[in-house]
Formats: sequence, C-alpha cells, structure tokens
Amino acid sequence: MELLAAAKRLEKTFLNSLGVGELKVKGVPRVAIPYMEETGEVRAIRYRLSLNGAQRFIWRKGDRVMPYGLWRLPDARQAGWCLLVEGESDCWTAWAHRVPALGLPGASTWRPEWAEVLEGVQVYLWAEPDSAGQALPAKVVKDIPGLMVIRPPKGFKDLSQAHIEGQDVPALVERLKAEAVPAAVLVKEAQDTRIAALQQAAASVLAHPDPMDLVRQAVVATGYGGDPGPVLITYLALTSRLLAMRHGSMPVHLLLVGPASAGKSFTLQTALLLMPESAVHVITAGSPRALIYDETDLKHRAVVFGEADSLPAGEDNPAASAIRALLQDHELSYDVTVKNPDTGQYTVKKVRRAGPTVLITTSTRRLGHQLDTRIFTLAIADDPSHLRQALETQGRNETGTPPAGPDPALIAFQELLQALAPWEVVVPFATLLAKELAPQILGPRILRDYSRLLSLIKAVAILRHAHRRRDAKGRVVAEVADYITVYELCNRLYAETVGVPEAVREVVAAVEALKGKVSVKEVADHLGLAPATAWRRVKQALRGGWLSNAETRKGYPAILEIGEDLPPEAGLPAPETISAISQEVQEGEIGHVIDIIYKNDTDFTISRLTAPKQNPITPGSENSGRDQKVSSENEDDDNSDDLTGILIRRMEP
Repeated sequence: MELLAAAKRLEKTFLNSLGVGELKVKGVPRVAIPYMEETGEVRAIRYRLSLNGAQRFIWRKGDRVMPYGLWRLPDARQAGWCLLVEGESDCWTAWAHRVPALGLPGASTWRPEWAEVLEGVQVYLWAEPDSAGQALPAKVVKDIPGLMVIRPPKGFKDLSQAHIEGQDVPALVERLKAEAVPAAVLVKEAQDTRIAALQQAAASVLAHPDPMDLVRQAVVATGYGGDPGPVLITYLALTSRLLAMRHGSMPVHLLLVGPASAGKSFTLQTALLLMPESAVHVITAGSPRALIYDETDLKHRAVVFGEADSLPAGEDNPAASAIRALLQDHELSYDVTVKNPDTGQYTVKKVRRAGPTVLITTSTRRLGHQLDTRIFTLAIADDPSHLRQALETQGRNETGTPPAGPDPALIAFQELLQALAPWEVVVPFATLLAKELAPQILGPRILRDYSRLLSLIKAVAILRHAHRRRDAKGRVVAEVADYITVYELCNRLYAETVGVPEAVREVVAAVEALKGKVSVKEVADHLGLAPATAWRRVKQALRGGWLSNAETRKGYPAILEIGEDLPPEAGLPAPETISAISQEVQEGEIGHVIDIIYKNDTDFTISRLTAPKQNPITPGSENSGRDQKVSSENEDDDNSDDLTGILIRRMEP
C-alpha cells in the first residue's frame, strides 16, 4: 500500500477510504481493490500484485469483469458528465480532484451492457495513446453514440501521470473536455483513411474485369490439385458474411463432407489463405459451448469449426438451438443460470452475440436434420480420377517450384469489402428464379435453399461490385452473369444438397445394370471404385431406401437389390432460361434505371440506361462470368424518348 500510494502520489488514507487495502498470501503482500455496485455491495475484487511486474493484476476466483466506481455514479449524474478512464488508479486521481470518473479494468474489457449505467450522462473517454487505447473509441461508440473522446496532451499517457507531474488536474480536464472530438467523427476519419489505403492495396483486383478469375488463378497457384471449384464455392460462402441480412434471408453456411483424407480440410484451408484475419474466427477444437462464451465479435464474420464434432450435438440441445438461431436469425441468444459468489443465489446471465455470421465446418457425414436444413453440403470428390490429380499436383509441388503464396492484393480486397460491410445487393431476376425452382420443391427446406442461393449470387456481385451498377437506393445490382457463375460452380452442390447425390445415383444405376442381387465389391468393380468408397455410397442409398439389402444375417456381406424409385434430379434453372427473359423481368420489376445528376433546385439531367442488346449468355460462352454491356442514351434506340411508366426520383446533392 505504501509503495502504491507513493507511486501514484495519493494519500494512503484516501485509498483506504475507497476500501483499498493490503493483505498477504503465503507471506507475499498484495493490494485488494474492491469493485462495488451502486448500492456499495462488493461484487468483485481485483488484486494488484506489483507496480511494474510481468503480472500486475489478477481477479478473485469466480469474479466477473465489471466497471470500477459504480458506487460513485451519483456524483457523475449530478454533474451531468463522466470521465471514462482505464484502470483504478486513474479513477483514484480523478476522485481525489473531485472529477467524476468511471474506470475500465482494461482497454479490451468494454461490454455493451455497461452503457446502461451511463444513460443520461455525457461521457468523455480518455483515449490513451497506445494501440489498445486508440482502438477503444470505436468499440464504445457503438453503445454510447454521443461519446466524446479526449486526446491526452503530448507526454501524458493518462490522468494519473498528469497528476504525478504536478498538473492542475481539474483545469486540465476542463480544457481537454472543451477540445474533445465526437467519437463518431474519429471513427469515420479512421475508417476513411483505412479504406483509402485498402483501395490502393487492392487496386489491381478492383481494376480487373473479373476478380473471380484472379481468385481461381490464386487457388491453382497455391498448389491445389484438381478442380478448384470446391475452393471457389467455399470462398463465395465466406464472402456471403458481408451481406446485409433482412429478416428471413440467410448467408451461405457450408459443410464440407467426405471420407478421411479426401481433402476437406485442405480445401477449406486453401480458401482461408485468401481471407484476412479480421474475416474469420477459427475454432480448431473446443467444447460444444465454446462459441457461446467466446467474446469475439461475430458480426459479418465467418466462424470456422475445424471439425463438426466441436459443434453442440442433439436436436433438443439448448446450445445447439442457440447456434441454429445464429445461423437463421443472425443473433446468438443463450440464457444460462450462474451462481452469485457473494449471495449464493442463482441469477440468469443473458448471452447475446450479434451476426450475421457464416458457419463453415467439415465432417465425414451430414449433420443432424435441423442443422442440415440450414446449411449447404459440399461433397469432396474421392473418386480415383480426383485422387490421381491431387497426387500428381503434390508431386509437382514437391519437386518443382514451391507454390506461390496468395497475392496480397486479394487479401486487401477482402479486407476492403469487410470495411465496407454490410453490402446491400438486389437480384432483379429473383422472382423469375423462384418460379423456375418451384417445380422442384421436395420439401419446406426449399425456402432456405432459395435464400442461400440468392446469397451466392449476391456474393459474386460483391466481388464484381466495381463493374456493377447501383440502383436508386445505392444497392449493387446483380446481373445474369453473376447467376451463371453460381450455376457453373454450384449446380451439383445444390442438386446434392436438396436431392440425391450423383454418386448415390451411380451406385443405384450400377445395381440396376448388374441385374440386382450383387455384392458391394461387384458394384465397386463396375464403377472402378475402391470397395470402401463404394460401400459409403451404398450405405447412403440403403438409408434412402433406393437400394435394399436382401441379406438378413448380421455380419454377412450385403446382397444389393433395387429399392424405391429415385426422386427426380434436382438442379438450378438453366442460365439460358434466366438470361432469355431477364430483360423483361428487370423492366417489369425494377423499371428502367435512371441516373439523375442534380444541378440545382429546378434543373437536373436524366441519363437513361437501357437493357443490353445481346444474345442470351450460356455457361462456358465467351462472356460467361463477365460484365454485360449496357448501352447509353447516345446509342440508337427506337424507344429512347419513351419515358412512360418511369418514376423519376429527386436525388439529394
């Protein structure tokens, strides 16, 4: 106590009056700092072990982090303002000079619910000059919109240091209050500076006609063998984290499924190489409730579980319900009872984590029904052809030039997209897409699958946003070319998620071709598969009832026969169908697009953009995945002067 009081130039008796005292544990002294509620009841104790040691503070066992100085909040309410500082000693200095203050145990400890105790009080945050202190305003202003930020004068880290060096603390605080800057302004300035830097770093990607081509090239350059499609699908799923989510919409949650060693994890890790750290929260292994109690920000981020086994299991498991709510409703909501260490009474702790959040994981089998309907299943190929390609690529990687690392511009590109999130995207042909999918309805999950399909299209449009127009609401307008990219990559994914996988259809067809009553080995030989691979697919067919096992004796090889009829093949609507009438849909649903250049109160010009004059785009064509050209008002158009039915909205400058 003597050392601490002397170091902070405060009277020991003053610290004692705040409940601060000394005790010894195993003969070693420490200072006990009580954290009290507004009522004066001690809720937690933080121990200071040294002035400058490697470990200066620890909490009493069982205590939870809370603000320091709650019992002195009446002084702040009477004054109408409060100084928010880091640490207890800055609070002591403020209180010694009759400055109302509340302390955070550390810059990283802020909790949104703490804003409630400061309602009706003008808050001034002392932003310390270190990186953690400079990042603090952006966190706090989310919960206290009117937050003002005090930037300490040069040479003073905190209020305690100013006091130690003999400053007139009340006069200094008043001067700094007058110079304080709204946190929202500082955050906007920092955001603008960061965005400008990211735009420069990602310039080559932004200027490229199709960033999807660059991503494809990057996947190959990393040494990924075989079809890069699974990595590109995973990349789009990760990108869907950035979308603005209305009620009922969903990002693209993804399960990579396949046997051990088929390349699930390698596929996922390859996609993650192209993502910045800020985009992804990885849980390699952990308890089923790790995500619930982890305090990482989940908004517009992807949560990656290395193995699905780490997810809460069971259809009726409350923790599993919380995860499903995060995927569906974009907020994790979980209530748990906790025991108060002081009173012994149980209270309810409410865990709330805002999304939207994308879930990506891997497994050797599909997930439980309720989670399965919220997720797309991407089967990783394990046929001999795919394995040969992967093996050959490994050989080249080992003997040739080592694979290149990801282009920093691609990572900066994703960081830029993250900084600009949420992204509003409109799909003009969404109604047509729904009508084309309707005949394939196999059950209610079609509603979620349709929502995720739209998110895939929107994710492609985000990647091509530099070459996409905006509507009157500022939304990126997706084009048919974006749907074509999704079709080329995801038609099989969609078909196998909502229907019967192609591999299962193949084993059923093999049994039929072999006239039934055949063994798994015969099926494997017929298809050129390893017996273990054939058996995995046969088991799926048996579970679906499309094959039956005539062998009833336990432990004997299966005798396969044809079972129930396979359901019709599912799939995405053909791109030529969407492309052929997209012009009609766009004109019928969102009208002609008008660019209004505002000049003054009465005069503005109108620039009409007409629908493209070109043949429908088909997969694999020269323009597949490219921008569709839009003619300007200068091109010949018989209807260029016909503005009937066009709503002209007056735009603000």
